Amino acid sequence: MRIALVADLHGNWPAVQAMERDIARRGAEEIYCLGDLVGKGPSSDKTCDWAFANCSVILGGNWDLGVAQRAFPKDEFYWNQLGNARLQKLAALPLEHHFDFSGLHVRLLHGRPVTPDLVHPESERAEFEQLFERDGEQFELVGFADCHGQFERSLRRGYIFNTGSVGNAIGRTGVHYALIEGEMGPSRAPFALSLIHLDYDVEAALADALGAGGLPGAQAYMNELKTGVYSRKMPKNGG
Repeated sequence: MRIALVADLHGNWPAVQAMERDIARRGAEEIYCLGDLVGKGPSSDKTCDWAFANCSVILGGNWDLGVAQRAFPKDEFYWNQLGNARLQKLAALPLEHHFDFSGLHVRLLHGRPVTPDLVHPESERAEFEQLFERDGEQFELVGFADCHGQFERSLRRGYIFNTGSVGNAIGRTGVHYALIEGEMGPSRAPFALSLIHLDYDVEAALADALGAGGLPGAQAYMNELKTGVYSRKMPKNGG
């Protein structure tokens, strides 16, 4: 069983199209989306529709819920583009998905709003360790997104990894997602985790952003696509 784990699509349609082609080439049987379908990029309607049409699991991210709840006036561009029906679907998304895979108890989440702060590669070990337990439930494999930077760590309690971002990668530019291979269920079986990177048509994504009148933070978003450098300084404990 191959499951593609994607996240942080962020309205970048050329990146999502490249990711979709690569997932098909690798023969993934399921696609799980770990949130942030919308926001930042100019094509949130397309990336939102793609996720609901293609993903068997979709989790809510901080952008999804913030936009759906109309929390920030600056996001009016996205409210108008998405419309009420999509906003209602985003508002109803679950925040976590738990299941057994090759004998590992798995926890998937976006990050924020479940975590109070942004968890990223330079976070303290304790911030990673706390993700292996929730309300007494113990996990051996934790996958999340949110910080837009891929990484994987093997800790005492199990494995933790970040899918990276499909549409707004930080660090190395491109499309990032993860692939897990194994067997569904609680029985021990071989397991593999791959962190995927591929190139896509960044120029097309930049042209989309330029052509979207009124896109909030357009210049910062475009700079991130070109450089892989976050437009704001990454705070030590998130934010």
